[in-house]
Amino acid sequence: MEFWRSMPADLYLKSSWSAASLSDPSGRYNLNRYAASIEPHPGEPIPLPYFLRYAEWFVDHAVPAVDQTYVRSLRRSGDVFHLVLADGRSLEADRVIVAVGIRPFAHIPDFARDLPASICGHTQDHSDFSRFRDRSVAVVGSGQSALEYAALLHEAGATVEVIARGPVVWISRKLYDRTGLARRLFYPPSDVGPPGINWLVAFPLLMRHFPVEARSALHRRAVRPAGAKWLRPRVVGRVKTTDSAEIRQVSAREGGVRIELADGTVREVDYLMLGTGFRSDISAIDFLDPDLRRRIDQRSGSPVLNKWFESSVPKLHFAGGVAGYSFGPLCNFMVGARTAARQVAHRAERS
Repeated sequence: MEFWRSMPADLYLKSSWSAASLSDPSGRYNLNRYAASIEPHPGEPIPLPYFLRYAEWFVDHAVPAVDQTYVRSLRRSGDVFHLVLADGRSLEADRVIVAVGIRPFAHIPDFARDLPASICGHTQDHSDFSRFRDRSVAVVGSGQSALEYAALLHEAGATVEVIARGPVVWISRKLYDRTGLARRLFYPPSDVGPPGINWLVAFPLLMRHFPVEARSALHRRAVRPAGAKWLRPRVVGRVKTTDSAEIRQVSAREGGVRIELADGTVREVDYLMLGTGFRSDISAIDFLDPDLRRRIDQRSGSPVLNKWFESSVPKLHFAGGVAGYSFGPLCNFMVGARTAARQVAHRAERS
């Protein structure tokens, strides 16, 4: 939950209520039970602080013995995994599940790689926008994080422009709003992707049987950059948006950033914020021993996994977004954890 705790307190979850429960075997610690017994339903979208309080309640009841220590290294010798922890402890394990979330995989475009942190950063680097008051900020991207951070910057008193290489798309969810109880015919509880595609990606074990090209196409369509319907009034008419624009070059200037677009126009701003998403790449998991990493069969930076979420290294499993290449986009969301947990548990029972 460290990634969630580092986010701005004014953020809201993009996930719907039905897709925001954490997973436990009996289903006793879902959002509905929390709302019924601890804190009333806040409505949708779900405020981040509400979700964090629910998550802490979940941890206290379902997994109270969490050892909150960073892993410094993971290697394998024979059939045994050896881990060294940041506090100096070491331990051995027969099986390891790597579930590191998305923080290591922040995508930094080539044009921004050499800019200093004082004038450029990824959205995940920011939780307090007060320092941007009366400053100019360009936000690159057209997904939920780019658009919501642009809204938060504007509301904090910054002058903001969103620059997107494609069109800015807003999710409408008309069928959800207009079909009453029949809405579940169009939107499964997992609620990832547009109608039709969402039912396919709701079943990760089915997705893994699709050809790579089809699986990749479904993945791209299900999680294409788009803003939530509830966010639109905070952006449209309030934040300047330049879409279908290609950034040709970015350079540091005194006190800020100079941005050149392909149409010949130039922006000079105090800060460049990258809402450019995340791309799985196991080379970014820094605690993996180089020899162990080389033994992992991978495609496009992601491990190739069997139906047990197990890599080509026996008893080394990967869950979360890094499993998306094999199982589809549901792995990018907390609702996908149930399938991964069950598969790994079944494998551990049998071998």
